Amino acid sequence: MKKVFIGLLVIAAGAGAYWFLQNKKTSTENSIQKELLTGTWKLNSLDVKTGDSSAYFTLLISSIDSNLTRYRYDFKENGYVLKSLADSLKADSSHYEWTKNNELAWKENITDSSGEVFFVTTLTKDSLLLQSKDSATFLFTKSE
Repeated sequence: MKKVFIGLLVIAAGAGAYWFLQNKKTSTENSIQKELLTGTWKLNSLDVKTGDSSAYFTLLISSIDSNLTRYRYDFKENGYVLKSLADSLKADSSHYEWTKNNELAWKENITDSSGEVFFVTTLTKDSLLLQSKDSATFLFTKSE
């Protein structure tokens, strides 16, 4: 009888530890405060690893658009992003949405089925750090 009781006690302890670890993992994954994204952001820096495939693309984009770090990105609550120069009244619009894994999907059109997916490394009231799938890192700072 003692062996059965000890066996049940071990099973109960294992089930409790499993439940505790699963609940702990879920709470740390949802720690991003998504509402902090709304507002106006400025691209502060872009870090591309030279061995990545995005290095050539980033060099090409930066040579075509020398105003890359002068753009303002206005994230709206409805999922739109307005990109404009600081002294311009004209803005380009894009769309963003949050994925199930707290990643940020950036789309050119709201109807696009796929877009550029970024892992949100840091999101605070004054800084946003995004990392692309090919390890390019984008640091945004709040403009307001």
